[in-house]
Amino acid sequence: MEIPISIIQTKLLVPNVKENWIHRSKLTKKMKSIPKFPLTILHSGAGYGKSTALALFAKGIKMNCYWYSISPSDDEILPFLTYMITAMKHKEPEFGKSLLQYINGMDRFIHDDELGLLCSLFINEILSVNKEIILILDDFHQIEHSHTINVWIEKLLEHLPENLHLVISSRSRPKWKRLIKMKASGQLLEITERDLILTFEETELLLTNFDEIEINREAIKQIYRRTEGWIIAITMIAQQIMDYEEFPQTIDQFPLPLYDLFQYLAMEVFLKQSPPVQQLLLQTSIFDELTPEICKNILDLENSLTMLKNLAERNLFIHKIGEDQYRYHALFKEFLEKQFQKKDPEAYEELHKKSARFFEGRGLWEIALIYYEKIGFSKAVATILHHYGTLMLENGKLESLDEKLACVTATDQDNYYQLWFLKGEILRYRSLYKEAEECYNKTIYFAHLKQDLLSKSNALEGKARIYLDTTQPHIAERLLSEAIATREKLSKKENIARLYRLQAENLINSGKTTKAEKWIKRGKALNLSIENGNLQARLYLRTGRLLEAKKILNKNKINEQHKLLLPQSHRETELLLSLIEVLTGNGTEAKQLAQAGIQHGISIQSPYVEACGWIRLGHSVQLVDEYDSLLAKNCYETALQMMDKLRVARGKAEPLMGLCLLYGANGQYERAIEVGEQGLIETEKAKDIWLSALITLSIGLASVYHFYYDKALVSIHKAEEYFDQCNDIFGKMYCSLWKAYIYHEMSHEEQFEKNMDLFLKLVQLNHNEYIFYKRTMFGPQDLQMFIPLLIEGQKRNINRHFTTKILRDMGLVGLQTHPGFTLQIQTLGQFRVYLGKKEIKNRDWLRGKAKELFQLFITKRNHFLQKEEIFQLLWPDQDEKSAGRDFKVALNALNNALEPKRKARVAPFFIIREGTAYGLNPNASFELDAVIFEQWILTGLEEKDDEKARRFLQRGLHYYKGDYLIERRFNDWCLIERERLLVYFLRGAEKLAQLSVRSEDYDIAIFWCEKILEKDKTWEEAYRLLMFCYYRKNNRSQAIKWYKKCCDILEVELGVTPLEPIERMYEMIIGSSRR
Repeated sequence: MEIPISIIQTKLLVPNVKENWIHRSKLTKKMKSIPKFPLTILHSGAGYGKSTALALFAKGIKMNCYWYSISPSDDEILPFLTYMITAMKHKEPEFGKSLLQYINGMDRFIHDDELGLLCSLFINEILSVNKEIILILDDFHQIEHSHTINVWIEKLLEHLPENLHLVISSRSRPKWKRLIKMKASGQLLEITERDLILTFEETELLLTNFDEIEINREAIKQIYRRTEGWIIAITMIAQQIMDYEEFPQTIDQFPLPLYDLFQYLAMEVFLKQSPPVQQLLLQTSIFDELTPEICKNILDLENSLTMLKNLAERNLFIHKIGEDQYRYHALFKEFLEKQFQKKDPEAYEELHKKSARFFEGRGLWEIALIYYEKIGFSKAVATILHHYGTLMLENGKLESLDEKLACVTATDQDNYYQLWFLKGEILRYRSLYKEAEECYNKTIYFAHLKQDLLSKSNALEGKARIYLDTTQPHIAERLLSEAIATREKLSKKENIARLYRLQAENLINSGKTTKAEKWIKRGKALNLSIENGNLQARLYLRTGRLLEAKKILNKNKINEQHKLLLPQSHRETELLLSLIEVLTGNGTEAKQLAQAGIQHGISIQSPYVEACGWIRLGHSVQLVDEYDSLLAKNCYETALQMMDKLRVARGKAEPLMGLCLLYGANGQYERAIEVGEQGLIETEKAKDIWLSALITLSIGLASVYHFYYDKALVSIHKAEEYFDQCNDIFGKMYCSLWKAYIYHEMSHEEQFEKNMDLFLKLVQLNHNEYIFYKRTMFGPQDLQMFIPLLIEGQKRNINRHFTTKILRDMGLVGLQTHPGFTLQIQTLGQFRVYLGKKEIKNRDWLRGKAKELFQLFITKRNHFLQKEEIFQLLWPDQDEKSAGRDFKVALNALNNALEPKRKARVAPFFIIREGTAYGLNPNASFELDAVIFEQWILTGLEEKDDEKARRFLQRGLHYYKGDYLIERRFNDWCLIERERLLVYFLRGAEKLAQLSVRSEDYDIAIFWCEKILEKDKTWEEAYRLLMFCYYRKNNRSQAIKWYKKCCDILEVELGVTPLEPIERMYEMIIGSSRR
């Protein structure tokens, strides 16, 4: 059900302007340039004539001009857009038909994603007009607090159509980020208070033309000096002179600020009216718009139209806005209302009640609420919200509903206890779970006293949803059972199917998927939609049917673009898709979805959704090589802090699981086990078997990475039991994989065959072949691990056809052996080699020449070396026979160090021979820091975007922990490579320093410049940047010291003077110090 949006047509008409209004040439000239700018903003305080100036402009321009006077009740995006579309339809009848249909179908909480879509549709409609359009939004300050409207306009400004000229009038300058860029690029015209205030000449013209009043020039000077050109005050003084033919002598001595001056002048005007007119002014001041119907039905005035015309003709700050519609000037209305409330509070209150009843009787209960709120009539507000609050909730008007609930006293909320339920729903959507539960408990208490089974059941459902939102099935189960039992006692079982869906979801959360499917079938029998909350997708996810889950979620994601939903906690489509992408090895896609989830959580003010986004972001960056593992740790810790603030201990389980995987892979075994066990405590309390299975598997992987195979088997067996209970075939696939790996390492042939066979069958059955080619969340860190398992499986005829196909796809046909790991080699700084995660210690090399031989192969990695060439480089002083003997010993020691488990008479894998030449196997997997460093630096040097370039360079420079093979600094064969990589370091550090200067991060720039000079003390750009940085830090003496040091170094080392850029920098610094 949706709230109809009724249109007040007079808000879309250009206001009339008095015939005697003066022509203001300077302002008119500036406003004539409006069609030259995409955006115009008029901003000033009240009473400066913004609306009048715009009305004159709109009536005088020959272009298509559309008007919309905004009122406070338009502060939701849908009414706001509906009015704009309707304004356009006055001259373009076909405008926005499809967009209006779309808007009329929107009856839910609006997300930022939907705002983007609404903006795109509006832009397309504007472009379809094919002519220049001026759209004026007057009184924007009435809705400037609306988050959704501000976001929508920001999106519109980002892609403003060329044929649209948007004009906005407001009492304050909007805070849109886009304005700075538009101002700088000449796309924004601003008309401010300075443009709107009257000059002395204009003041004189206004006063002398004001119904031909007589006033001398000296009096005009006094008025101008005191009013400072404020139009509303000048007009009021003119009205006094006209009515009473005298100048208020006290005006020049009036000591108060301009606003108080207005109050003083308004009182003067008011007191000089007759009592009947005063009474009429006071009574009509409570209405935003005046019509004969309102005056007749609420004020009992039969000749109201004549009276309204008389007020307008007497210039009592009321103007005509439509056929029979009038409106007070905002400041005068405010003054009159205050006078009315002060003078006769009882009449003021009674008239508000009468007005509210009038609008309520016509079904305009939102307007009625405004009148009740103004007089603090709590009971009446409670009565309306009792009947219509649920409708506001379903339409996503959380902010508006919350504001109105705040007007109701606790006593009235107790009497109308449905309001406690509404408050609980708002708090739950905002992740304030403890406060929400308190509200639901109050609803249950009062509903029990009144024997109101439906309200009690709804409140129990609300409480259950807290534990569904936070995945605590043990508590949710009890509450849902009680809610269902209560609902089934009713003769009319309203929304019972919804409770069946929630019961099914809770069973999924606790791993009881078979029972869950039965409840889903029970709900389907009552025509229940299971798409809400992504229930079917979550069932598939928790039973390992990831491809089916992904298919449903992608379909739902498309549908959600045309349907507005209230916050769904961890069930948000982006968050579920991100988890699936991580599980299936698509780290980049998972990261994008996680970031969308974070933004979505922020936009709907749901910290729990945002925290889940941070968790999924932590998972994803573990799979993307571009990011450091520290980023994943920060993501998980951010989520943990947010869960602490929300007081949702269960929400910590998944980030703790992520940390367990992270610490396990990074060599922090004890820490990994500690956080894994902390996560298990939370899932076991909540009875979430599925997540318990994942955490237990994570603990098992930490043990595998540290070669504690017996401990790993205990954890993996336990995880497998959990996955069996959940019917999760995906989890069982990983358990069989890791058991096969462990048994292969332990040479337990029978157990290996059993688990390898199961693993391959589950991969093939569920089309999970990607596991061999992409790193996944629970798969091996090093994909090379699969190869020896597949080779062994092929030898033992374990699903031979499938293993042969995978090996062929990997390009490894005919391979008899493989070490099963990637060689990770650190050559920048201290030389280190890792066999997967295990470092080769110095004693493992057996002979020093074995390490040197490997370093030679690495340096000459792009080609093979003839045996004689190796002799010449490593044993230059020995004869060929001696060199050959030592080479053979060193090569054997090298192969044993790189492949300690290689069997006798099996050819080495990493070092191969082609004829009499030797070198690195091009088919082997190496991870060489020098290569990675070079790639990141080159990418950063070529990148045009400053922020991306900075990130790439930082990533690359992180690898440069020292010069290339520093322990071989006296060997000529690695000199060229060392100097080549050093140049990349200098260039990369120089660009990063330049980027840091550009962003005014002077300390970072200084750090990198000093690092450059440590490597090359003649690098002139480093001196120039250091001079500039210290100059900008107001440390001129240090800047001059660096200049002198540069001069001295260049003279001593090269016998030259600094280049011209450094000299110019020095002159600038010296020149500024003289000033």
